[in-house]
Amino acid sequence: MRIATALRTTGVAWIAPLALGWVWLVTSHEAGNEPAYWAGNTALVGHTLPFYAPACAAFAAWEAGRLRRAGVHRLGPVRGRYAIAFSGLWPVALVGVAAVVVCLLTVRVETGAAHDWPHLGVLAMAGYLVVVHTAVGYGLGMLLPRVLATPVILVVDYLCLVMPVTITPMWVRELTGWLDAPYGDVTITMNPVALVVPTVIATGFLTAVLVSAEIARWRRGRFLRVGAAAAASAVCLGVFSAAAIAPVRDWDGNPPVYARTDPPVCADGDPRICVPVEVADRLGALTEASKTVVPRLVDAGLKQPKEIAFVSEAAEVDERTWRLFLSREMSEVDLEAGIAASALPAIPPCQTASDVQVGNVGTLVAWLMLKAGMDESEILSQYGEKRAADPRIMPVVRKVTKLSSDEQLSWFTRNTRLLQQCKPAPETLPAATTTEG
Repeated sequence: MRIATALRTTGVAWIAPLALGWVWLVTSHEAGNEPAYWAGNTALVGHTLPFYAPACAAFAAWEAGRLRRAGVHRLGPVRGRYAIAFSGLWPVALVGVAAVVVCLLTVRVETGAAHDWPHLGVLAMAGYLVVVHTAVGYGLGMLLPRVLATPVILVVDYLCLVMPVTITPMWVRELTGWLDAPYGDVTITMNPVALVVPTVIATGFLTAVLVSAEIARWRRGRFLRVGAAAAASAVCLGVFSAAAIAPVRDWDGNPPVYARTDPPVCADGDPRICVPVEVADRLGALTEASKTVVPRLVDAGLKQPKEIAFVSEAAEVDERTWRLFLSREMSEVDLEAGIAASALPAIPPCQTASDVQVGNVGTLVAWLMLKAGMDESEILSQYGEKRAADPRIMPVVRKVTKLSSDEQLSWFTRNTRLLQQCKPAPETLPAATTTEG
């Protein structure tokens, strides 16, 4: 009966359909082209946070104003203040829970059945942030009239979530809990630091609200209570903000890539081919392509790989493992090109990286594709129209292929080593095509 009464008397039911509708709309748009990979797609729960967390905060402020107007706190002490707050706020928090459920259901409908489960870390972060946003809204509603507190917290909370992605320093966005939408990479999972940091700073806000509520009970002058509450809140926010900023202050926009660690699906052979379970249906085509590409690259002087693996660049691999890249709807030529490109050792993202370094790498990859048996038109198709019209790549490759097999291998090895050391590799540039080996 109490539950039915609470749902009947609260105004949350009026705003819930709007908040849930926005969550569904954004989720369906973002998840439409994503693979069925829960560890990545659960990020949409955080990506839609600005559409339900501010709504929870705003209605919490409204409920606080309603309780103030009714004078509930001045009645006999049958229930404590926190019990009163909980009885008024659980329907508000329920909107946040419903938004998370709607998001997950939309992802399931848009992407289909997945092989794993929703990321518990993202769900825990979202649930905790709903509680904190609700508590902060309630606290503001106890200070200001509800006709003022509700729109203020709604607008300010929304802006605090979405504005950091537009400003510098870029690590500020990591403090909000608003996660980037997934982009189809099934080789990575959520970086746990990116999930912990928002909860740390949220704890600072929650602590400030609770401490201020206790100070408000002092039997002291109004100005003393207000000053003490402001000072205590500043200390709480300062301490927790410093703790949250420390691990992300060196991040440049996005969290460092965090490779998934669950076992892949492999096809035994020489070499063995391993991919995440979501793309296991490509193993047969990859195996056939490798039977053509790998022997040709070995004949060109490269070492026989022990394994070809579709894994993140953040994953540690053996030196005899070729790191493969796959995307959706790859043709047979695309698969052959991908296997050929995987023979290039990892090149670090140098701080001085530029179009020149990209051209260096592209020239080496083009040489690998040519040695794998692909013709020039097939190679150029892998680079798109922009690169196909750029004369930097193929002229260098044509000149190198006029050298002996040993000289070609020496050229490839030498320039690969230079790029791995973030040094210029002039022999891969058209301006240095006079170099003979």
